[in-house]
Amino acid sequence: MRLSILLVNYNGMRYLATCLDSLKQFAPPETEVIMADNASTDGSVEFVVRDYPWVRVVRSPVNRGFAAGNNLAAREAVGRFLLLLNTDTVLLEPITPVLDWLENHAQYAALTINMLDGELVSQACTGRFPSPLRLILLRTMLMRPEHFGKENAHDVDWVQGSFLLMRAEQWRVLGGLDESYFMYAEDIDLCRRVHDAGGKCAYLPHVRYKHWGGYNPRRFPEQAISLDIYIRHHMKGLRKMASRGILSTGCIARTIFYRLKGWFLSDEKCRPTSEASWLAFKRLLGRNT
Repeated sequence: MRLSILLVNYNGMRYLATCLDSLKQFAPPETEVIMADNASTDGSVEFVVRDYPWVRVVRSPVNRGFAAGNNLAAREAVGRFLLLLNTDTVLLEPITPVLDWLENHAQYAALTINMLDGELVSQACTGRFPSPLRLILLRTMLMRPEHFGKENAHDVDWVQGSFLLMRAEQWRVLGGLDESYFMYAEDIDLCRRVHDAGGKCAYLPHVRYKHWGGYNPRRFPEQAISLDIYIRHHMKGLRKMASRGILSTGCIARTIFYRLKGWFLSDEKCRPTSEASWLAFKRLLGRNT
């Protein structure tokens, strides 16, 4: 088996058919597909078992999150390469060239490809590791499509887990994803460990996939907590203290900015963001006590 594709499902019924149909069309023939289900209640497991019997389903009795779900699926995998793939994605072309590229570049441990949104516009899917300065504006950790050319592979710090291809041997050496992350930043953590072990990560812009996932401001508290976990794991001394302080201060600044914007512009759309930012600050504060 050359490739094991790992999916993590949690009530993802609306996306599964298009995702799995694209795998049937564009994954190489020497591929197995393993779906870890995090206690879904929307009938998605029964749908996959009935209509896609070639997908192996492993079940968790509770929702353990993205990292633990991928680790659960990976324990069943026998492929030489592992592809972490979100269920709300669609492959747009054959991915065999991506496997060939990674196989022929031994210094690279992981890669991702060009991520498009629902309008087929390229989106940021890779970036730079967190640092005190980059945490002042979180978007500075992202490397947007204009940073890259359209053909050549590019070295990057981290690649997004919605499409993350990795050698299975290196995955096992590193111990897979860190399950202290429920969701978000587990891909950054994995890539940090890849670099610490002497490996590299790459972005290949000439192969594309579509990712339906959009940003929901209510997810910000989970993002902030995951970044705090990353800081605790990978920074030390003054750098660690500064990064955690900047992260908390940033949550307060977001809260004030969006509350003022909502008041002065009578914009109700600002309320979810201000509420999520305040909740993130309270959760970060709770981790300090």
